[in-house]
Amino acid sequence: MKRIFLISTMITAASAAFAQSQCSQNSPIYKFNGNSSAPKEIHHLGSAPEFPFLRNKTSAHELYMAIKKSERGNMNKAAMSELNGMLMEIGYADGAQDLRESNISMQYLPSGTEGNMGSAGYTYSYAKLMAPDPQGFKAWKIASPSGNATCNLYIMAKCGNAFYPKTATTTACINVPVNLTGDDSKEVTLDGASVQTTTDKVYVYYHKRHRRRALSSDYADLTDPKASTPILVSRTDKMSAVPQTYRVTVSTPSNSVQVCPDQTLDVATNINVEKESEYTGYYPKATSKNYKLVSRRVYRKTLHKMRKARRKEHRVSQLTGVDVNR
Repeated sequence: MKRIFLISTMITAASAAFAQSQCSQNSPIYKFNGNSSAPKEIHHLGSAPEFPFLRNKTSAHELYMAIKKSERGNMNKAAMSELNGMLMEIGYADGAQDLRESNISMQYLPSGTEGNMGSAGYTYSYAKLMAPDPQGFKAWKIASPSGNATCNLYIMAKCGNAFYPKTATTTACINVPVNLTGDDSKEVTLDGASVQTTTDKVYVYYHKRHRRRALSSDYADLTDPKASTPILVSRTDKMSAVPQTYRVTVSTPSNSVQVCPDQTLDVATNINVEKESEYTGYYPKATSKNYKLVSRRVYRKTLHKMRKARRKEHRVSQLTGVDVNR
């Protein structure tokens, strides 16, 4: 067991050395061979900017555009030559020409990070970052196109100086609380396959001086005590779908999740669907009746016309053999 452990350690060390050699060819920023002395502690930035045109940028886009502008222009030729050399050594074959905005991201370098830092005149010294901010120093990470974390180059946001850490900088995974904001419960209504039929009927009648006999129970909802027998003049059937209502609730099984850099954040959720109303299987037809008061003359004329129409319908039914139902 001990022998296996030693072999594993040797392989790991060899892999790390090989990865570093991929971005440690010529530029002194990638070399740590002569760093036997204690690193210089850096508490403040900005006194000796290496790339002044990259200072105080507020976003990765702004930094990217500043690099591209200097690449295409005639200014900052010496600076761009130095920066291009650094970029080529971490995998950009044509330097800034191959750089994409997506290769740049913001990252805080924590206090205690050791590495080589550039300064005015393109000189490099072994330094230890001692930021007054608990988060560390804000920097722009230029990721190696190979994806090798040991070959990432950093541009310090405040001063525009290049920085290359001795070991790949990583941020520890942390647990953060999960809080679902907004409405975590929704009511969803779906139209069902069944239908409900409602019949609307309109009658006309007139007010009689005397009513000798009561109306049929079919007209019990007619409140006029001296109403004539109503005449049905309009009938409309309305059909509507019977809805089904569900309540959908989203919740999380855990109150916290683990967040790690450069990893997709997965949040598990529970989705609960509860039926609140449904089709019962029996919906009787509903009928609504409306009564319109007219004069005696209009009532009798309507009754005459309706009787005449029914006689014609009966005649049509005899001629065609089809019951007329309008």
